[in-house]
Amino acid sequence: MAYLEGASLKQEEMIKQDIGEGPGDLERGIMDLRSMCAANPYLPDPDTLGDHLLGLFLRGCRMNTQRARKKFETFCYSRSRYRDIFEDRSFNELPLSNVCKYMDIAVLPKLTDEAYRVTIFRIKPGYPESAVDIAATVKATLLVSDVRMHDETLILGDVFIYECSNMRASLAAYVAASANIVRRSIYLAQAAYPQRMKRIHVVGAPGIVSSSLNLMRACVNEKVKQRYYLHSKVEELLDHMPARILPAEWGGKEESIEALSKKMQRRVEEVRDYIRQLNTSCRAAPLPASDKDIYGVAGAFRKLEID
Repeated sequence: MAYLEGASLKQEEMIKQDIGEGPGDLERGIMDLRSMCAANPYLPDPDTLGDHLLGLFLRGCRMNTQRARKKFETFCYSRSRYRDIFEDRSFNELPLSNVCKYMDIAVLPKLTDEAYRVTIFRIKPGYPESAVDIAATVKATLLVSDVRMHDETLILGDVFIYECSNMRASLAAYVAASANIVRRSIYLAQAAYPQRMKRIHVVGAPGIVSSSLNLMRACVNEKVKQRYYLHSKVEELLDHMPARILPAEWGGKEESIEALSKKMQRRVEEVRDYIRQLNTSCRAAPLPASDKDIYGVAGAFRKLEID
């Protein structure tokens, strides 16, 4: 059963005002996206798409139908072009089961006061070196994003917390060696998913994570670079978000990170049929003349233009 809590009525009003959603706008936007799908043989049959999914794209694009169209196209095309990322994904099977041995991915149930959803990525203490697999971590991260889209409610944006206190220098080296897939994942997370990045908090081991952080920051524009926050200890997070939403071990009132991570793993299995159907409906994609449509310019990533 989904455990993500939605916005309060006051927050819903605030969100709709912020994104410019007026009466009937959502319904008209969904109709527009369905029309686009019906006219494009490479996109899923509109009858297989739920209003909830299409609504997430519209709201994530601040009700801009042109932006929502482009993002939804990328969302669908990427599943066909990069099947290595979007197929064979289960936390109960290799390679994703290895990710669980060295990292917790926990989505916090409650929203912040600003109506942001917080996701935690925590490197586990004493993790086995053999479990580290950056390509599998990318698959796991996007899988959690897919499950969130199934369950997510009306939110204003996303906050990501990377707890790196237990990170070893070798892990940073693995990330650097996998630069291409890391860049691709960062691009897809922003270009193909209806999320609005609000803040990124990196906790612990600033010297070790600097190279990995520079790699991530190189993929985003100056506006987003200003949304990175570095912390020496987790207690500093309480200056940015209320204790009521944070996990118990960080001075909060929520369940532990491990418990929340296991809930998400179970939720993945519960909606496995939905994920499989989503991928199946996105089997086709037009052949690009070059990498320009995904990477911006042939052979290179362009900087992300993020709201």
